[in-house]
Amino acid sequence: MAKKQSKDTGEKAHLGEPARLFPVLAENSREGRALSILLSCIAAVPDFGRTLLAQIGVRLHSRGRLETFTEVAMSGRDKGSLRPDGLIAVTSSSSAWRALVEAKIRNAKLDNQQIKSYVDLAKANNYNAVITISNDFAAIPSHHPTYTDRLPTHVDLFHFSWTSILTHAKLLLNADELSGSAHRFLISELVRFLDHPSSGLRRFDHMPDTWKPLVTSVTAGAGLASLHKEAPHVTDAVASWHQETRDLALQLTGLVSSPVAMKLPRTHVSDPQRRIMDDADALCAAAQLRAEYTVPNAAGPIEVTADLRGRSLIVAMKVDAPEDRVSTKARLNWLLRQLQKSAHDDLHVVAHWPRTKATTQAPLAEIREHPGALDFPARPNPATAFTVRMVRQVGARFAGSRSFIREIEDIVPAFYAQVGQRLKVWQPPPPKLNPARQDMPAAAREATPSDSSDSDSSPSAPEPEVHHSS
Repeated sequence: MAKKQSKDTGEKAHLGEPARLFPVLAENSREGRALSILLSCIAAVPDFGRTLLAQIGVRLHSRGRLETFTEVAMSGRDKGSLRPDGLIAVTSSSSAWRALVEAKIRNAKLDNQQIKSYVDLAKANNYNAVITISNDFAAIPSHHPTYTDRLPTHVDLFHFSWTSILTHAKLLLNADELSGSAHRFLISELVRFLDHPSSGLRRFDHMPDTWKPLVTSVTAGAGLASLHKEAPHVTDAVASWHQETRDLALQLTGLVSSPVAMKLPRTHVSDPQRRIMDDADALCAAAQLRAEYTVPNAAGPIEVTADLRGRSLIVAMKVDAPEDRVSTKARLNWLLRQLQKSAHDDLHVVAHWPRTKATTQAPLAEIREHPGALDFPARPNPATAFTVRMVRQVGARFAGSRSFIREIEDIVPAFYAQVGQRLKVWQPPPPKLNPARQDMPAAAREATPSDSSDSDSSPSAPEPEVHHSS
């Protein structure tokens, strides 16, 4: 979240040109060209600017003014020595908020020393934040992908990937939330520009060079003993996994035309370094990398696991069993009806049982033929929940820095198509009128059947029981 907006941000502290939609820049100035076009769209289309600023906790009120600048030269002792790429200013009658912007394009990397200089410059000029934009990915804007130094008081640091900006623009277009044809035209052109290969926008497409040796060491005898959470090849793998999982969230967002978010513990949201170290711990303990996604209105979070020892990818979703079915078979039939069009060979169903952590599992195809494949003889009570999993043995492709990414970006959308968009959360049926009531109006009595056996979800509906052996 952005810190409290400052009223005195130094109105004359910057000298710059308003961001232009058609910048007159050198042919090789790709960064300046891309940033100028972006900033001009942010200023010209309030809905777009409001959407992006909301990601960092800055509110653009209806009477507020949003301005963007390029070719920024700061006043004071650093005038002329530091030239941020851009500036965003939000002002109202009672407050003002300013952020310096630094942009990189293509393979250009953010420079931590340069970012530190801009952070110090923002503090010296009473600015509120520094925003970086590059092809690097961050789980949320406050998790910077490269900068780890302590920030001074009252200065925030945020990061957007070019892909995340493109995704937000596409969502606005798909939702038809832009006011006026001119605004829609501008954002359509921005999307067309960023989508073109010449813009320099790139997705995360490969793990670090140390990925293959890391996987090989785990699977070729050294095992978990080869992993130490503070070793550079471990933290590099975790940091790259974080970038890929964020990129995947943006891809899913585009596929479902709704914002797909990464599900993070509260401690990881407030402390990105702890997230890296905790995930490094998990990698060293179980040789696994994990991520969770929340899709609007989906039955549950999507869990993604990369298992280094098994060289496999696992995508799963868990749903509670319907409580109004009195047997495991009836509860399982409820699940199978939802998956009747799911024909993927890699799908499995896991049954969870009361008062035990033990589970039973069987391939979906086998369960369709033999529902008893999930039986747990030691548990006479019905299953309480089911997890549907897609498991893919990747083999040698798992260790490939690029093939690993391709496999991840294939299996997760495939799982959502086969399972995620089909599963529904069970809800208890509404209470029925009691025909035995003497005070029931005649019209209601005529519309109420004397028995409820026609309701598939009724507890009194006849259901075949599963008999467990003792």
